[in-house]
Amino acid sequence: MLHDGDVIILFLLIILLLYLVFRRWRRKKTVHPLVLESGRRIRGEVPDLLREEGYEVVASKQRLPLQVHVGDQSYDSRLYVDFIAKQNHEYFLVVVAKAKKPLRLSGAAVRDQFLAHVLAFQAAGVLYVNTDRGSFRKITFDITGVRRPLRRYYLSHLITLGVGALIAILIQ
Repeated sequence: MLHDGDVIILFLLIILLLYLVFRRWRRKKTVHPLVLESGRRIRGEVPDLLREEGYEVVASKQRLPLQVHVGDQSYDSRLYVDFIAKQNHEYFLVVVAKAKKPLRLSGAAVRDQFLAHVLAFQAAGVLYVNTDRGSFRKITFDITGVRRPLRRYYLSHLITLGVGALIAILIQ
């Protein structure tokens, strides 16, 4: 037997459930990179070169602290990036070429040098800038063979909704 306000409570619970499902569904589609954007315009040779190519330089000198555990030992480390650039709502890590450490163009060398940065900063790729030549290379990674487990959170919410509605109908 329904009491006054039971229908309102059930209605509010259904709205809350739909909100949670929608929020989770929307959150899966967006990846938020670990970038602290600078509020001021960044100047220099590299930012000017990237602006000419349609990129917006949003941060400089980014550092991501890491703590590495090996057995009982802990080591502090960090990942460095010279700049962060943005184009079409995608963030790219900007690494300036160093004369002492040239980029070897092979799949393994590029992977070893940049994949950890891309994954850690959650970026779309790397822009490897050679200031001597006034050019850059865009490096992206396509990880196609990895399957992510399909999570069916929405299914449990819908089952709960159905059971709740069934109980409400049976009580009447």
